[in-house]
Amino acid sequence: MKMKLLFSASILALLFACKKDNPQLGPAPTAADAAFTYSASASNANIIEFTANNPALQCLWDFGNGTKAKGASVSSPYPYAGTYTVKLTVFSSGGSKSSTQEITIAQDNLGLLNNPIFIMLTGGINGPGYKTWVIDSTVDGHMGVGPDPISPLGDIPEWWSAGPLDKSGAGLYGDQYVFHLNGFKFDMINHGDVYVHNSLSANFPGSFQNLGDFTAPYADQMNESWTLLENADTTITISNNAFMGFYTGVHTYRILDITDSTLSLQYKHHAGGFNWYLRLKSE
Repeated sequence: MKMKLLFSASILALLFACKKDNPQLGPAPTAADAAFTYSASASNANIIEFTANNPALQCLWDFGNGTKAKGASVSSPYPYAGTYTVKLTVFSSGGSKSSTQEITIAQDNLGLLNNPIFIMLTGGINGPGYKTWVIDSTVDGHMGVGPDPISPLGDIPEWWSAGPLDKSGAGLYGDQYVFHLNGFKFDMINHGDVYVHNSLSANFPGSFQNLGDFTAPYADQMNESWTLLENADTTITISNNAFMGFYTGVHTYRILDITDSTLSLQYKHHAGGFNWYLRLKSE
């Protein structure tokens, strides 16, 4: 009995020590923390400058025009006239808080669409206004997987890399991903089915095992949108239920390389631990 009491006392002491050492969360941001101001740039009325009310917090902006940014003081171009809803979300150790404001752009300034990534992804204002991309299925490495975080080998599919046409018949090849410049619209044309990771098959009624993962019936996802975040890691985010390539539960893709005719992407796994890779070509 004495040994049991000593053991219980030791456990209690350990629990109290853990509780004491456990770091406490800070206060959550307030509505005032998430407030922001904006004004037109002195050089161009279609470039709007934004300033967060509390620059000490982490700030993520959605400009409502297909682009995002991070930082306390940022700017964004608005090539098209119209009304846009801008959202700021601030983060602290205690949580997050968001606020929105509407801004109105009086007239078009299409010269602001000369962003190099916009041009390569959509063809630019001098093209048809959109570009269609498909998986480059006949080249090595058009699909692959590696560790997350990456190893010293870098951003490569070191665990597995698909050979030419390795996934024929899976519902992956031939799908079309259309990036429009006007309104940053996105169309996913998948011809009736998609290829999804086996851990997500239960979310796709009618799916069946195929070449290691699952093929699933799926309708085209039209008139969605794409958002570009230019940062150290430039990413594209696709809205709602649209996605590109082999589906792993995410909708944000890091651009590893882009030209007028090729697009190499890296994206995450919904449960972590993997980086997936996708290579596309313009159609």
